[in-house]
Amino acid sequence: MNILVVTFNVAVVVLTVYIVLSAAFEIPDRYKKPAKMLHDICVAESGASEELLRQCLDGTVHDDPAVKCYIHCLFDKIDVIEEDTGRILLDRLLYIIPDDVKEAVNHLTRECSHIVTADKCDTAYETVKCYFNAHDEVIKFCHLLVLE
Repeated sequence: MNILVVTFNVAVVVLTVYIVLSAAFEIPDRYKKPAKMLHDICVAESGASEELLRQCLDGTVHDDPAVKCYIHCLFDKIDVIEEDTGRILLDRLLYIIPDDVKEAVNHLTRECSHIVTADKCDTAYETVKCYFNAHDEVIKFCHLLVLE
């Protein structure tokens, strides 16, 4: 893997965790471009509607197949999907995330990493629904979708 890909992945992972679990809401400028790139890649791969994705800001995660696959794409690109089962394992990020959010990542992993369905996109969707129920700050993740 080349250094550009590694740098991009680290930036996206740190941004994702920062937005999802940080009490602060201001997104550092250095993370905006990688997040936008990730969003654009996953919209293109999944065919998800920007309109449906933006409704996440109100706490609505649509069960539209393309939205489910968009969510799967996000997790796939930050390399937290267990290959054999399709489970989402956020604790794979513990080595690169700030100490102040590690307990929250462990909490989400404990609460939601058991979810496995027959379809990888459904697994990602059900896991995100679990995250929303398990941690009040997870809705901040949706703000990845509105970065300009």
